[in-house]
Amino acid sequence: MVAVVGAEARRREQVTELLRAEGFGTWGAAADGTLPAGSLEPGTVVVLLAAGTAIERARATKALAEAHPNTRLVVAMPPDGGNIAMRRVLRAGAIGIVLDSELERVLAPTARAVAAGQLSVPISLRDQIAPRALSYREKQILGLVVLGLTNRQIADKLFLAESTVKTHLSSAFGKLDAHSRADATARILDPESGYGVGILSLGNGAATAAS
Repeated sequence: MVAVVGAEARRREQVTELLRAEGFGTWGAAADGTLPAGSLEPGTVVVLLAAGTAIERARATKALAEAHPNTRLVVAMPPDGGNIAMRRVLRAGAIGIVLDSELERVLAPTARAVAAGQLSVPISLRDQIAPRALSYREKQILGLVVLGLTNRQIADKLFLAESTVKTHLSSAFGKLDAHSRADATARILDPESGYGVGILSLGNGAATAAS
Protein backbone atom coordinates (compact mmCIF):
# COMPACT_ATOMS: atom_id res chain seq x y z
CA MET A 1 0.00 0.00 0.00
CA VAL A 2 1.30 3.47 -0.95
CA ALA A 3 0.02 6.89 0.08
CA VAL A 4 1.00 10.05 -1.81
CA VAL A 5 1.05 13.32 0.14
CA GLY A 6 2.09 16.93 -0.40
CA ALA A 7 2.08 18.97 -3.61
CA GLU A 8 -1.13 20.09 -5.30
CA ALA A 9 -4.05 17.71 -5.86
CA ARG A 10 -3.41 17.27 -9.60
CA ARG A 11 0.22 16.30 -9.07
CA ARG A 12 -0.69 13.87 -6.30
CA GLU A 13 -3.25 12.23 -8.56
CA GLN A 14 -0.71 11.94 -11.40
CA VAL A 15 1.79 10.19 -9.14
CA THR A 16 -0.93 8.02 -7.62
CA GLU A 17 -2.00 6.90 -11.10
CA LEU A 18 1.61 6.15 -11.97
CA LEU A 19 1.87 3.86 -8.95
CA ARG A 20 -1.46 2.18 -9.67
CA ALA A 21 -0.27 1.42 -13.20
CA GLU A 22 2.73 -0.33 -11.62
CA GLY A 23 0.43 -2.54 -9.54
CA PHE A 24 0.47 -0.71 -6.22
CA GLY A 25 -2.58 -0.35 -4.03
CA THR A 26 -2.96 3.31 -3.07
CA TRP A 27 -4.38 5.20 -0.12
CA GLY A 28 -5.83 8.66 -0.75
CA ALA A 29 -4.65 11.69 1.18
CA ALA A 30 -6.99 14.35 2.48
CA ALA A 31 -7.97 17.23 0.20
CA ASP A 32 -5.10 19.32 1.57
CA GLY A 33 -2.59 16.57 0.84
CA THR A 34 -2.09 15.48 4.46
CA LEU A 35 -2.70 12.25 6.34
CA PRO A 36 -4.56 12.07 9.66
CA ALA A 37 -2.28 10.83 12.44
CA GLY A 38 -2.61 7.10 13.00
CA SER A 39 -4.53 6.59 9.76
CA LEU A 40 -2.01 4.27 8.09
CA GLU A 41 -1.07 0.69 8.77
CA PRO A 42 2.55 0.04 9.84
CA GLY A 43 4.81 -0.50 6.85
CA THR A 44 2.76 1.65 4.47
CA VAL A 45 4.98 3.44 1.96
CA VAL A 46 4.38 7.20 1.99
CA VAL A 47 5.60 9.29 -0.95
CA LEU A 48 6.21 12.91 0.04
CA LEU A 49 5.94 15.37 -2.86
CA ALA A 50 6.88 18.39 -0.77
CA ALA A 51 7.45 21.71 -2.51
CA GLY A 52 10.12 24.25 -1.69
CA THR A 53 13.85 24.02 -1.09
CA ALA A 54 15.76 20.93 -0.06
CA ILE A 55 15.94 22.23 3.52
CA GLU A 56 12.18 22.85 3.60
CA ARG A 57 11.60 19.32 2.34
CA ALA A 58 13.84 17.96 5.10
CA ARG A 59 11.67 19.77 7.65
CA ALA A 60 8.53 18.37 6.04
CA THR A 61 10.06 14.89 6.16
CA LYS A 62 10.77 15.19 9.87
CA ALA A 63 7.22 16.35 10.59
CA LEU A 64 5.75 13.50 8.54
CA ALA A 65 8.02 10.90 10.17
CA GLU A 66 7.01 12.11 13.63
CA ALA A 67 3.30 12.01 12.75
CA HIS A 68 3.52 8.55 11.14
CA PRO A 69 6.49 6.81 12.79
CA ASN A 70 5.74 3.30 11.50
CA THR A 71 5.52 4.17 7.82
CA ARG A 72 8.28 4.03 5.22
CA LEU A 73 8.96 7.41 3.69
CA VAL A 74 10.06 8.12 0.12
CA VAL A 75 10.84 11.81 -0.45
CA ALA A 76 11.10 13.63 -3.78
CA MET A 77 14.06 16.04 -3.76
CA PRO A 78 15.24 18.78 -6.16
CA PRO A 79 18.14 17.61 -8.33
CA ASP A 80 20.22 20.62 -7.29
CA GLY A 81 19.55 20.22 -3.57
CA GLY A 82 23.00 18.89 -2.76
CA ASN A 83 24.10 15.73 -0.99
CA ILE A 84 24.18 17.32 2.47
CA ALA A 85 20.50 18.24 2.20
CA MET A 86 19.68 14.69 1.12
CA ARG A 87 21.59 13.37 4.13
CA ARG A 88 19.38 15.57 6.30
CA VAL A 89 16.31 13.99 4.73
CA LEU A 90 17.62 10.52 5.58
CA ARG A 91 18.34 11.62 9.15
CA ALA A 92 14.83 13.07 9.33
CA GLY A 93 13.31 9.67 8.66
CA ALA A 94 13.27 8.96 4.92
CA ILE A 95 14.40 5.54 3.69
CA GLY A 96 13.93 6.37 0.02
CA ILE A 97 14.87 9.41 -2.05
CA VAL A 98 13.97 10.16 -5.66
CA LEU A 99 14.93 13.24 -7.63
CA ASP A 100 12.11 15.36 -9.06
CA SER A 101 13.64 15.02 -12.52
CA GLU A 102 13.66 11.20 -12.32
CA LEU A 103 10.45 10.59 -10.38
CA GLU A 104 8.43 8.96 -13.19
CA ARG A 105 11.29 6.58 -13.99
CA VAL A 106 12.47 5.53 -10.53
CA LEU A 107 9.57 6.02 -8.11
CA ALA A 108 8.01 2.59 -8.61
CA PRO A 109 11.26 0.58 -8.14
CA THR A 110 12.16 2.82 -5.20
CA ALA A 111 8.77 2.20 -3.58
CA ARG A 112 9.18 -1.56 -4.08
CA ALA A 113 12.63 -1.54 -2.50
CA VAL A 114 11.42 0.53 0.45
CA ALA A 115 8.37 -1.72 0.92
CA ALA A 116 10.78 -4.66 1.11
CA GLY A 117 12.73 -2.93 3.87
CA GLN A 118 15.61 -1.66 1.75
CA LEU A 119 17.22 1.77 1.72
CA SER A 120 16.94 3.28 -1.78
CA VAL A 121 18.75 6.49 -2.73
CA PRO A 122 20.37 8.04 -5.82
CA ILE A 123 23.81 6.59 -6.55
CA SER A 124 25.31 10.05 -6.00
CA LEU A 125 24.69 9.53 -2.27
CA ARG A 126 26.82 6.39 -2.06
CA ASP A 127 29.88 8.16 -0.69
CA GLN A 128 27.72 10.20 1.69
CA ILE A 129 26.17 7.13 3.27
CA ALA A 130 29.45 5.22 3.40
CA PRO A 131 32.07 7.99 3.14
CA ARG A 132 35.66 7.17 2.42
CA ALA A 133 37.76 7.69 5.52
CA LEU A 134 40.04 10.72 5.70
CA SER A 135 43.67 9.98 6.48
CA TYR A 136 45.30 11.56 9.53
CA ARG A 137 47.25 13.95 7.31
CA GLU A 138 44.11 14.94 5.37
CA LYS A 139 42.29 15.69 8.63
CA GLN A 140 45.28 17.67 9.88
CA ILE A 141 45.45 19.79 6.74
CA LEU A 142 41.68 20.30 6.64
CA GLY A 143 41.78 21.46 10.25
CA LEU A 144 44.26 24.13 9.24
CA VAL A 145 42.12 25.08 6.23
CA VAL A 146 39.17 25.61 8.57
CA LEU A 147 41.40 27.82 10.72
CA GLY A 148 42.05 29.99 7.65
CA LEU A 149 45.62 29.06 6.76
CA THR A 150 46.80 29.19 3.16
CA ASN A 151 48.49 26.25 1.46
CA ARG A 152 51.86 27.95 1.93
CA GLN A 153 51.22 28.48 5.64
CA ILE A 154 50.07 24.88 6.05
CA ALA A 155 53.18 23.64 4.26
CA ASP A 156 55.43 25.69 6.55
CA LYS A 157 53.61 24.57 9.70
CA LEU A 158 53.73 20.88 8.81
CA PHE A 159 57.16 20.90 7.13
CA LEU A 160 55.69 19.78 3.82
CA ALA A 161 56.12 20.85 0.23
CA GLU A 162 53.25 23.06 -0.90
CA SER A 163 52.59 20.60 -3.74
CA THR A 164 52.12 17.85 -1.14
CA VAL A 165 49.56 19.97 0.69
CA LYS A 166 47.68 20.50 -2.58
CA THR A 167 47.70 16.75 -3.26
CA HIS A 168 46.28 15.94 0.18
CA LEU A 169 43.66 18.67 -0.18
CA SER A 170 42.58 17.41 -3.58
CA SER A 171 42.11 13.91 -2.15
CA ALA A 172 40.24 15.24 0.90
CA PHE A 173 37.95 17.42 -1.22
CA GLY A 174 36.99 14.37 -3.26
CA LYS A 175 36.09 12.43 -0.13
CA LEU A 176 34.07 15.35 1.25
CA ASP A 177 32.30 16.05 -2.05
CA ALA A 178 33.67 19.59 -1.71
CA HIS A 179 34.71 21.86 -4.56
CA SER A 180 36.48 24.66 -2.67
CA ARG A 181 38.01 25.56 0.69
CA ALA A 182 34.77 27.29 1.69
CA ASP A 183 32.78 24.24 0.64
CA ALA A 184 35.02 21.92 2.67
CA THR A 185 34.86 24.21 5.70
CA ALA A 186 31.05 24.30 5.58
CA ARG A 187 30.96 20.50 5.26
CA ILE A 188 33.25 20.00 8.26
CA LEU A 189 31.46 22.51 10.48
CA ASP A 190 28.00 21.19 9.62
CA PRO A 191 26.86 19.28 12.76
CA GLU A 192 25.19 16.65 10.56
CA SER A 193 28.19 16.03 8.32
CA GLY A 194 29.81 13.35 10.46
CA TYR A 195 33.12 15.26 10.85
CA GLY A 196 32.45 18.28 13.05
CA VAL A 197 34.80 20.63 14.86
CA GLY A 198 36.82 17.80 16.42
CA ILE A 199 38.95 17.93 13.31
CA LEU A 200 40.28 21.31 14.47
CA SER A 201 42.21 19.65 17.30
CA LEU A 202 44.42 18.06 14.65
CA GLY A 203 44.97 21.39 12.96
CA ASN A 204 46.03 22.95 16.27
CA GLY A 205 48.30 20.08 17.17
CA ALA A 206 52.07 20.12 17.15
CA ALA A 207 53.67 20.13 13.74
CA THR A 208 55.41 16.94 12.70
CA ALA A 209 57.81 16.31 9.85
CA ALA A 210 56.26 13.94 7.32
CA SER A 211 55.49 13.67 3.63
